[in-house]
Formats: sequence, C-alpha cells, structure tokens
Amino acid sequence: MCGLAGALLKEPGSVPVGELRRRATAMAAILHHRGPDGYGVWADSHVALAHTRLAIIDTTNAASQPMHDVTHTVHIVFNGEIYNFMDLRAELKADGYQFQNRSDTEVLVNGYRKWGTDLFSKLVGMFAIAIWDSQRHRLVLARDRFGEKPLYYADRPDAMVFGSEIKALLTWPNMPRRPDMAALHDYLTFGFTMGPGTAFEGIGRLQPAHFLVYDPGKKPVIERYWQMPLPGDRPVSGSDEDLKQELIERLRHAVRSCLVSDVPLGAFLSGGVDSSAVVAMMSASHGAGIKTFSSGFGFGDYDETRYATMVAERYGTDHRVFTFDSNLLRSMGDLAWHYGEPFSDSSALVTYALSRETRRSVTVALTGDGADETLLGYARYFAYGDMRRSNPPRGTRILEGLYMAPPRGIEARVAGTDAYGFLLERYREAQKVVGYGDAMLPYLGHCSYERLLPYFAEGVMPEEAAARFDQATYLPDDLLIKVDIAAMAHGLETRAPFLNHELAEWVATIPPDRKIWGREGKALLKSALEPHLPHECMYRTKVGFRVPVAKFMKDEIRSQTDEILLGDRFLDRGIIRADFIKEMLTSHRSGAMEHGTRLWSLLCLEMWYRTWIDSDSNRRLEGDDDPFATFSDGGSSKVHQSASVHGSESAGMVSMDSD
Repeated sequence: MCGLAGALLKEPGSVPVGELRRRATAMAAILHHRGPDGYGVWADSHVALAHTRLAIIDTTNAASQPMHDVTHTVHIVFNGEIYNFMDLRAELKADGYQFQNRSDTEVLVNGYRKWGTDLFSKLVGMFAIAIWDSQRHRLVLARDRFGEKPLYYADRPDAMVFGSEIKALLTWPNMPRRPDMAALHDYLTFGFTMGPGTAFEGIGRLQPAHFLVYDPGKKPVIERYWQMPLPGDRPVSGSDEDLKQELIERLRHAVRSCLVSDVPLGAFLSGGVDSSAVVAMMSASHGAGIKTFSSGFGFGDYDETRYATMVAERYGTDHRVFTFDSNLLRSMGDLAWHYGEPFSDSSALVTYALSRETRRSVTVALTGDGADETLLGYARYFAYGDMRRSNPPRGTRILEGLYMAPPRGIEARVAGTDAYGFLLERYREAQKVVGYGDAMLPYLGHCSYERLLPYFAEGVMPEEAAARFDQATYLPDDLLIKVDIAAMAHGLETRAPFLNHELAEWVATIPPDRKIWGREGKALLKSALEPHLPHECMYRTKVGFRVPVAKFMKDEIRSQTDEILLGDRFLDRGIIRADFIKEMLTSHRSGAMEHGTRLWSLLCLEMWYRTWIDSDSNRRLEGDDDPFATFSDGGSSKVHQSASVHGSESAGMVSMDSD
C-alpha cells in the first residue's frame, strides 16, 4: 500500500520536464506518510507520475514505483494489494510475458498490456491505479469495487491532476480552493461528503468499481466495470446448514488471501462479531500468537475491550488493549489535515490513535469492515423495513413544498430514498429551514435524499435495499475512507476480508430472509460462527469504536466548542445562524435534546475551513488556528496499554506517550 499522484499535461511540453518533475516531487512529499519506505518520480514531456512506497510484498528495490513494462510504453503507479496476483502472474507467464520482480505491481503492468481495461474486472483486491499508456497517449485511472482505496482527480485547463489524497492535488499551481456549498449541504445532512464530488469545487473522486480513460483533447470517459449482483441473479440452493458451512469456507478463503505479506501482520479486534470472525479465521491459518489490537475509553458503553479479550484468550493471540481518554482531541488538527475534507465520524479519532499504536508492532492489520453492509447488520435496516411496509409507507418528505419537484415517474424510488435519507440525516429538514445561514439558504430547495436515487434497487426487500444504499455511499465515503486515512497517516496498511468481492457476490445472491431472521442482524453469519466465537460476543448490542464527543462538548471541551462555533470566524462563513447554534448548545447541555453529532459536524467543518480554505500553505494548523493543540483534560496525557500475550494473564498496565 502506498500513495500515488501525478498529472497529464493538456499540451505536451507546456511545462518543462524539470519543473514537471519538481511538481510531482512535491505531490509525493505531501503523501510521505502513506509510503515512508521510499518514493519515486518519473516524468517526460507529457506526464509525471509520483509514488510513495510502503513495502509489503517484495520489499526489494526491484519492486519500486513508478514501474514500466519492458517496452517502456506502459507506466504505472499503484496503491493497494492484489490478492490473486500469483494466479494472474502464472497466466501471463504462460503467455510469454516477462517478470523482473515478485510484486503485484508488475502483474498490473503486464496485465494491462494483455487485457487493457478488462484487467480491472480480473483483479481480486483493493486498488487505486494510474496508468500512462504512452503508445496510445492515454491516461487510465481505476478504483477497486468497494472503494477501499481513494483516488481523486481534477480536470484543470492545463492538466489532468490526480492523487490518493486531495492534498496532493492542492500542491499543483493555481489549484482553486473554493468550498462546494452543495457538497457541504450534503455533509450537514449525512456527516460526510458524497461522491463523485468532494468538498472542493472542481475536484472529484473516482467512484468505486469505475475506471476513467482520458485522451488529451477529449472529455474524460468514466465506465463502471462491476456491479453487485441481486438476490436471485444466481440460484442459491442448500439448507441453512449448507449456507453456514459455505459461508465459513468462503470467509476462511478470503482471510487467507489477505495474509500474503513480507512484513509483520496483525488484526484490529474490537470484540464485535466481524473483527472477531476475522481473527478466528486467521487463527485457523496461523495458529496462536497473532498480534491483535483493541481500544476503549474505560467507561460505560464506550468500552467493549472485555469482549475482545475473550476472543484473544480463546485463540491465544498476542493481544494489546489501549485505553484512550479525552486527550485524543489534541489530534483534531492532524485529522483535519489528513482527511482533506470535512469529516465528522468521531470514531476517526480512535481509529487514528489505534493505528498509531498498532504500527509500532505490525505493518498490516486486518479489519472486519464491510460485514454489516453485505450481511445486513445495522438496526436501521430493520427500521427502514418497518417504514416501507407500513400502510401507507412512511418516509415522505416533511417539507414537500420546499423542494424542487423530482423527475416525474419515479415516485416509488423517491419515497424509498427519502425514507432512508431520513434515517441517516443529522440536520433535519426543519432544522435547516430555521438554522441555515445566508451561504446555505440557496441549497434549501435541493433535497440531499436525492443523492441516494442512483442506488435505489428495484424488486428487493427493504433491508437489502438499505444495505445497497450503504454499499454505494456510507461504506466508501465514510467507513472505508475513515480507516484508510487514519491508518495510512501512520504507514499502516489495512485489509478487509469481508470485502473480497467473490465472497460479497455470493452473499448478495442469498435472499435477505435467509441472511437475517427474528430481527437479528447478520443472523446467518452469527449462526455460522457459533462454533468459533463466544456466544455473548455475538448476541449483544452493537457498539464499535465510538468516541463520547457529546459528553466532551458538555464538559471537557466546552470552552473550545463555544470559542469555535460562536466566534466571528465561523459565524461569518454564513453556514449556521448564531441564534440556532446557541439554542443547540443550551438544549444539548441541559439535556433537553441531544445535538452531539450536529455540533460535532460543525466543529469538524470549521477545522477543515481553517486548514484548507483559509490557508494555501498545505500545512497542519498551528498556533491559535488550532484550539485543540494544547488541550489537556488535566489528567494523565498517556495512552494506557495492557498486554495479554498468547492469551495469558494481563501483563499489567504500562504507560506510553500518546505523541
């Protein structure tokens, strides 16, 4: 896993090669955290490619990037892992293609020579790829099926610029830094910006399962190369016991494919079903001693580390538990810089800190991401089913007359998307009407729910339809970007076996009523795992990596919250009216109404503005610009680690600096 960036000039030679190489080097430098093991830059009169390397497979210099084929006409930079690269390599070698190293990157180089853009549908893995085909004078960008690896681009007057993170594009001369207010309208609705756009005008993200072909002088062409099958597309036979056995075998195969590595490897272990299942399957291949890592806050519903410890003891893992506190908030400035967009998923704080500690021991960590969206694990899926099955169905727009009329003839789709949008939204319609400031008022007539319309699936159970909304939006634009950015900030690669597309395709063809029953999310998975995991780890309320930001804004960061949200700097942006912010703060702190996620989204938005809109320095916030930099709750500013080696008794509590 690595970082990639580059640019294709609209007019060859319009930028001297030396200057083009310098620009590419700057792009690589700002992505150094993604690839601390080295970097490479290649440029000619047409294009520049930049790469920062995190060496995972074939750690020798022979596998460095940018990489070129033997004819020097195919040039590539690549971020990710191709799990079936050995099978593809054998097929290509049988056809006479030559290989100089053991990397999966060289398989992509020769695979493109043989199959062109048909290559992407043959890949099993996670990837963002940029290919310069100098023979055809063509740039090709591609992204994996679920969006595990990010890829951004900007079609500028002088060049097509691209990179693994937005900050790489912002190093390009004269790149505009204007907020896309329509995207911020969606951000206030959902808590994240939704592709294919971004929070910046003129910067887009390549959608999952798509590739882009750009021939200079023509408009970019974007095509989808993969689509998740629907239930019934492929007949599923066998008893429930047969399904459970096959699910375990397919999951075991998916996990095994993720274990190919020339560097130390471990797993995040939250204590929930999904990460515990991954650890159980890892143990079947690797035995005892796998390094596992979990985190918590040590109080209330924000700590499920005891469940993680139960799984670790069962499988004899080398387990580390990290207990965090409110001093995590000192990372707010770092997160605003790393994410590059307003991002209000508070669990990013924990993922960022846990990734930092995990990286001290391993370079690769497996996760349980993707199981909820494919095996129907969220409680909101059942709530959505109830809404759609009610008579009449619930979920129509409350302020119908406020919005522009949707296209005629799609009333059923609009009703379906409105219902799910209602379950996801943070700022309610009525709150926007009374709370929006001058800058946001023009967007009141646009319903963010309609962003879900392209992903509405006809003829499926509501629970399945809800999951497909998440697979297209919440999964790539929130969960996966959260983990990628937080982990890669520390040079840690993460892999998600549940997102092996062969496993996910098989799961998708199972009728929903055979995946869930009795309103038990992921019932098929849990039942299949009963011989492998403790019962109480599976049949309990879902928690996950959560951060008590609602409490923090009442107590620990009360003054910082007031300083930021009621300060002239934020209010002058015209996002939310001052009176409405005061009303939310008073109501939240009195306990009259919970506004934690809404207030938190505004804090994250202001940190983004200060980092990327107010300044063109491309640096982290400094001094008074970062009100969290010197935050301390007055207690110990330590991360506490307890170690349970090979399932033995705790080795005690030790303190580790959180810097």
